Amino acid sequence: MNVEIQSLPVPGSPVMQGLAYSWEASWRLPHQQHSLETLMSKTFKLAAAAALCAAAAVAHAEVKFDANFEGDTTSINAASDSFNSGGRIEVNANAELLKQGENFVNARASLLLGLNADSTVDDAWIQFGNASADFKFGRFEAVDLFPVAKDTVLELAAPVGYRANIGRGRFKDGQFHGALGLNAAPGLRFELGLINYKGDKVGVVEQVVRPVVVYNTGDLTLRAGFESFDKGAGNQTGYGLSAGYALAKDAAVNVNYGKSSDLDASSVGANLVYGPAGIGYIQDKTGATKIDTVYAAYSFPLLGVKGAFITPAISVSSGDKVADKTALRVRLNYAF
Repeated sequence: MNVEIQSLPVPGSPVMQGLAYSWEASWRLPHQQHSLETLMSKTFKLAAAAALCAAAAVAHAEVKFDANFEGDTTSINAASDSFNSGGRIEVNANAELLKQGENFVNARASLLLGLNADSTVDDAWIQFGNASADFKFGRFEAVDLFPVAKDTVLELAAPVGYRANIGRGRFKDGQFHGALGLNAAPGLRFELGLINYKGDKVGVVEQVVRPVVVYNTGDLTLRAGFESFDKGAGNQTGYGLSAGYALAKDAAVNVNYGKSSDLDASSVGANLVYGPAGIGYIQDKTGATKIDTVYAAYSFPLLGVKGAFITPAISVSSGDKVADKTALRVRLNYAF
């Protein structure tokens, strides 16, 4: 499904005022404790997506809708075995609000409807600026300093390692998240991520400063970044490096490295995607605990239907003094 909207609601009308109020309420909801919070959450989230679309239309934007289904059946063999099924339907609204000259405003809202009754907002952000600089605010993911590529299933034997993505984003505890982007030269972009939170929750990401530089030249992409973060244990730091190379239109290889001396943790990995196939390896380490993980997946067309795929996947993870973990997953995807 790919729908474009270009009709223009009347600014200041009751419809627009109501949608604007629903958008504001959807942002305030995580900060308030109401007895009806669970009951109303889906209503607020749907209203938020509707507000994005209406606001975009007012500014003469082109709004595009798309949606996709993802269903997983997963078997895990570890210290405690499990077998379960789940998935979600993702509905996206993307708006590009063009202004005069090079100035622009972009926005996106993504709603995840869980097959097991859980629903949440995935993306909800607005970005504005021009060809030289821009600012993004809301719920989003910043530059990935440790891309793992085709990770249809990736289960670690133990939660160790550091991949320089503590401040990447999509937070759920009420954090402010903004990112300032600067296009310094053709192929060269700087991004400064800022995260701040003050509240009663313990162990959440409270403050992060995350400068990142990305350089693209031909088929080569280089990324480097630094994180200064506080998760309630004082200021800590880490950094990440990544290099990717496009072998062909549908093939690419990545190598990644992340290290935090304050956490005594590091991760190193490499992965390859070639058409419908993907394979990767990661070594994660914290203190004396070291975990090696190999993962792979292959997507087959489903009955020849466009946008429909079935993907079997496996990950095998093992380490010293921890139980091995093997995960098998079959994923069904359909973009409509």
